[in-house]
Amino acid sequence: MKTFVSANKFVQIIILIVVGLVINRLLADLAIHLELPLYMDSVGTIVVAVIGGFSPGAIVGFLTNFIGGFADSSTFYYGTINVMIGVCAGIAARRGDFDKIYRLPKLLGMLMILSIPCSILSYFLFDFKIAENVVTPIATALHESGLPVLLSQILADFCTEIPDKSITILIAFALVRLTPRWFFKAFDSISGRMHEDRYQSKNEIHTLKAQVTTLLFVSSFALAVVATAVAYKTYSEAEIRETTLLAESVNRLVSDAIQSADSATLHEYIHNLEGKHPRILTITPGMHETGQWDVSIVCTEAPNPVCSKFSLAAIRISVMLFCTKIFSTLFGLLLAIVFTAILIANRRVVYPIHEMTEEMDHFAYDSSKGRRKSIKRIEGLEVVTGNEIENLHAAIIKATKEIDLYINKSEEQASSIAMLQMNIITVLGDMVEGRDETTGGHVKRTAAYAELIAMQLQKDGKDKDEIDDAFVATIAVAAPLHDIGKISVSDVILNKPGKLTDEEFERMKLHTVYGREMLLRASKNLGETTYLKMAKEIAYSHHEWWDGSRGYPEHSKGRDIPLSARIMAVADVFDALVSERPYKKAFSVDDALRIISEESGTHFDPEVVDAFLKNREAVEQIMKNKFEV
Repeated sequence: MKTFVSANKFVQIIILIVVGLVINRLLADLAIHLELPLYMDSVGTIVVAVIGGFSPGAIVGFLTNFIGGFADSSTFYYGTINVMIGVCAGIAARRGDFDKIYRLPKLLGMLMILSIPCSILSYFLFDFKIAENVVTPIATALHESGLPVLLSQILADFCTEIPDKSITILIAFALVRLTPRWFFKAFDSISGRMHEDRYQSKNEIHTLKAQVTTLLFVSSFALAVVATAVAYKTYSEAEIRETTLLAESVNRLVSDAIQSADSATLHEYIHNLEGKHPRILTITPGMHETGQWDVSIVCTEAPNPVCSKFSLAAIRISVMLFCTKIFSTLFGLLLAIVFTAILIANRRVVYPIHEMTEEMDHFAYDSSKGRRKSIKRIEGLEVVTGNEIENLHAAIIKATKEIDLYINKSEEQASSIAMLQMNIITVLGDMVEGRDETTGGHVKRTAAYAELIAMQLQKDGKDKDEIDDAFVATIAVAAPLHDIGKISVSDVILNKPGKLTDEEFERMKLHTVYGREMLLRASKNLGETTYLKMAKEIAYSHHEWWDGSRGYPEHSKGRDIPLSARIMAVADVFDALVSERPYKKAFSVDDALRIISEESGTHFDPEVVDAFLKNREAVEQIMKNKFEV
């Protein structure tokens, strides 16, 4: 993303604004030339707002009325309204209302609501009388029917605005649809569409953006109010002072005229002065009057006493009209500036921060390849703001590279530790196997079978809450410790060539208890880990039966038996069946698988058996190539 407006982009914005102004001026002049009761002066504003966004649309709206004000001064003061038309059009475009023609009434509704403050503004600008514009005949007729002036103005504006804005929106829609797509794309970055379309469902961007927007709007409104208040105070004082001086001058003229004129001539002279200066209500020779709340009395004592009365209410109306013009003009200008400031703030602060936050939120910490891709995306953010945001971007790039380096080193160390742990576990298993002269390769084969079964269960979607990639990896590490308890069993029993007696078998069964106790002590010393926890489950429960009839040591059954132990039970028995022992010959693979299948549901978990039977080829491959039986 680019976070600055290049010279080329600036030229594009200027051209778009000029095109919008030309469209507004041409259509407005056409309506006047054809004597249509329409304004048609906001088509370009809407088109520019749809294509270029709020800021260019607001600028076009203000400049249209600013330029038009040189021909018709009253037009100048409606800049705020045209700016808001651009804002409404920008909102409609952002919501997708210009994608389909049937969505356009939404924009029309917003513009109709906007016509109410427009009517109120007209009411103030035309001295609380019917506005002199295209709606004058309608408003006059409504007023003559008995309606108040303001209500007549609002209704008349509605009658004119509905066809005017309907035609305006349709023309703007047609021009937008005729605009080439490449021209639209040229303003994606300037208008903010590139960012808003990407993050419109992300709430994070709206916090900072809303704060910046609110601050600018409140500041501009406050500035307009303060400026208007100052103008009211200054202008009203100046008007009163000027009218007072005028009254004093008139009093002196009348006082001098009293000396040389007869009564009739004096009366005519005073009448002419009152007509020449409409703010002077009355001129009274030889009288001193007391002022009222809405009038002011100015009296002159010499050479002859004269008092003039002028209306404070008239002055207040004049001041209010002046302040309305000031506020409307200034607020319209400030709105255009505010939307430009919002565009700049978004591009130089909000969007860059959000881009960087988004990339950091989705930083792929879990793999070296993912981290490299994330760093590359962060480096690809063209944050060229020329301020602290650009420095922050550089610092984030540096930090992420250092994080990647640190994680790579940590992963190398973790891999070395894991390899060391695996070797220790294998050595422990080999130590047990070394004491039992009848089970060569048993530890490695059963671990391979257990891993194979776990992978198949995961593939089949069994026990989804428990089986995942970590479970499969862990069982491969924990399985070699399933007979660790045999370390505590006598060599005489372990290596007895014949069948064990009942007493010897009871002592042999204790290897499950011994194994768990050994692993419990290891957990206390080394801390509880996933593979030690699973190793304890396997060592203690891998001789339990699914139906609970003949298993040991707890006679657990069903899902009370840990899944890892149920898997190990199948792997352990199968390897024992296909392996030769002093007291038996090795079964064939077919016979061994038949026995496993027959004991499904009694000795073994049926799902585990099913997973094992699906992998006969892999099982035979383990027996044939990986380890000697």
